[in-house]
Formats: sequence, structure tokens, C-alpha cells
Amino acid sequence: MSGWQLQTRQFLLPKSGHQLSECEDAVGINALKSRFAVADGATEAFDARSWARLLAHSWVEIEAPVLTPEGFRAWIEAQGQSLHDSWNGLKLSWYAEEKARAGSFAAFVGLQLDFKAGASSWKAIALGDSCLIHRRNKSVLGALPIADYQGFNAAPLLVPSRASMQEAVWQQVIVGQGTIEAGDVLLLLSDAVAAWYLMLLERDEKALARFDNLIRDEREAELATLFESERVAGRIKDDDIAVVRVEIMGL
Repeated sequence: MSGWQLQTRQFLLPKSGHQLSECEDAVGINALKSRFAVADGATEAFDARSWARLLAHSWVEIEAPVLTPEGFRAWIEAQGQSLHDSWNGLKLSWYAEEKARAGSFAAFVGLQLDFKAGASSWKAIALGDSCLIHRRNKSVLGALPIADYQGFNAAPLLVPSRASMQEAVWQQVIVGQGTIEAGDVLLLLSDAVAAWYLMLLERDEKALARFDNLIRDEREAELATLFESERVAGRIKDDDIAVVRVEIMGL
């Protein structure tokens, strides 16, 4: 990574009236490996918070990044088994047992940066509606797996902990890549804040600039106040929020 520096920021905010310990979004950051992730546990699923945390934290720590649909599925199968093993011995109500049999679900997006002289780049993998957005100056150079705020819906395909029960899901894994330069900003966002961000790209660049300044400067209390006011105004869904901001900086 000679000649480059990274500035990384993260932010988590639970639903209104909830504690941070109840947040079902998770972030993973491994600056040494230039690897980052966001996972968003599905509220209705069993033990969704644990599944999201396992995905985000494990993906940034594995020896080599998982960046192909085939490799991603194999990795998910192993992670799912680990999650299910952690449930052994739990005393559950009949309702919880039914939910556990179906497994857990989460949206996921992972980002790997690759710094090479003259050809530095990023590569990402995603399943669900957590998003990567790549900005250079005021332009968006890439967004995946959703690039338009109207593309979000209430029933996205998600990463299942019981991989073998969800064959159709694996056709929806998205892989993308792009080049990076000093000054570029890459954002990993869970669904509520991703939809909000993409909407404001069309409607309110001033609000986006305020958001970027607040997270860049780590003004978390002001950022929380901003999102609470956006929730009240109905411009963002009252859902957990996860943000990872990575700025590429030259020496």
C-alpha cells in the first residue's frame, strides 16, 4: 500500500427508541487488509444480530477475500454452520424453534481495495440491499447492488444461514469493481441510509455534504441528530443504520 493512506470512519445507529445493543446492523473494518463490510440482519429472522455480526466481522478477517459468487456461497455455508452450532443447547419456545429451523438472514456488502502502482482498484461483492457507493469529487462512479433509490423494496433477497435451502438466491450475488484515485470516497451503507443517500443525490446535495462532513469529522452526536430529524420528516425509514466511510488519501 505504498504511497497511499486510508481514512476510515464507521457509524451505527439503532431504530428510534432502541439501544445500540439492539442494533441488527454490523460493520467490519480491517484497515491492514484494506477490507471493509456492512451486514444488515433481517429483523423478523432468528438471531439476526448475531448473523450480521458474524458475516461482517468474519469476512474482513479471512486470509483471502471472498469475491466470487461460488466462493461466497461456500463461505456462507461454513459461516451458517457456525451460527447454527452456537444455537445448540438453547431452550427455545415453539415459535422460536420454528424461526430457528428457517435460519437467519442478512443483507451483505464487502469491499476489498487493491493498491498497485498505476492501477489501484476496488472490488466488491453484495447480496441483498446493503450498498457500496463510490464517489469522486461530486460524481458517483459506481453503486451496487442498487443504484437508484426507487430500486429498494420490502422483500429483498438476503444471505441465508441455511444456504442449501435457498438455491435461487445465489444467482443474485453481485460483484463489481472500479479504479481508485486519491480523494475518492467509498461508502458502505445498510438499506435505509443507502436509499436515503441515493434519493438525496437527486434532490439535496447540500444535505449530503453535511452528512459527509459529519461522518468525516466523527461528529457522531450531530449525525444521530441529523438522522432522527430525517426520520421525523419521513425522508428516511426508521431502521437501523450502518455506515462505513473510506477515503483514499495520497501521502
